[in-house]
Amino acid sequence: MSISGNLAMGLLRAFHPGKGSFSDLGKLKEKARRENEGFRFSFPKNRRAEYRLLPGTQRECLIIDPVKRKNTDKAILYIYGGVTNNWKLQRPMAVNFALRTGTEVWYPVYPAMSEVPVGQTVRYLTEIYRRMTETHDPAKIVICGVSMGGMFALQIIHAVNRFCPGLPMPGLVLAHSPGGWPEDEEGWDLYRAYEKRDPMFSEGDLRMTLNMTPAGESSGDRWLYPAQGDFRNAPPTYLYYGEEMLAGNATLYQKAYAESGAGDRIRIRITKNMMHGYSCLPVFPESRRSYSETIRLIESL
Repeated sequence: MSISGNLAMGLLRAFHPGKGSFSDLGKLKEKARRENEGFRFSFPKNRRAEYRLLPGTQRECLIIDPVKRKNTDKAILYIYGGVTNNWKLQRPMAVNFALRTGTEVWYPVYPAMSEVPVGQTVRYLTEIYRRMTETHDPAKIVICGVSMGGMFALQIIHAVNRFCPGLPMPGLVLAHSPGGWPEDEEGWDLYRAYEKRDPMFSEGDLRMTLNMTPAGESSGDRWLYPAQGDFRNAPPTYLYYGEEMLAGNATLYQKAYAESGAGDRIRIRITKNMMHGYSCLPVFPESRRSYSETIRLIESL
């Protein structure tokens, strides 16, 4: 392991930011409410790209167009993570991804998981993807998501299969530490296997976060549960995890892809001694390797 990566993991384990802090559901919901109400859209200031908004959407969808664009035939749907409207914190990551890949990036501000039923958010993001197919060849579209955004990226495939007959699949899915929850204690055992190695999350944190979703998630299509995903006709899909509790999802996604007849379409990377979301921030040799792989995958599409 690299010195810088080892140092970062050591600091995280020493201070374990956030781990065990999800103990008061009322306070968590109030915090989420304040963050969601404090939403105010603004454009980036990075002059290496041009910015515009997609017209006719319920929420803002930022289109990032690098000045030095090299992949003129491709486009990326970039979905940030989290359970609140923390789009602004992760916006630089989307801009950086556009600049590094030389590809147009669509960055939708979606309804927060703590604000509306997850199915509503998935349908909104699927509609953004459909809008992309109006101007881009679907085979040249990449859906990329981080954490909960990674779960949404995968659930767009499910939504296309269930609700959008005739809508073509994208060419590639890239998911960094994609979220989701198990359906039973056997599934939770997959998560617990990583709990001691995870400096950021505990089992209690993940269970409490699940309770932050609006009522009614257990009915209809259960978007939060990887094992129930319908991944028929899925494009090549790459999942990147550190040694984190959410890596317990890897087995669930692998099984769901296999049961959908797409087992040969999914590739999973679990990097030892790395943290949640490491692969979307190219700051360590380990994260740069995974990040560079995603760029190569996009360029080869």
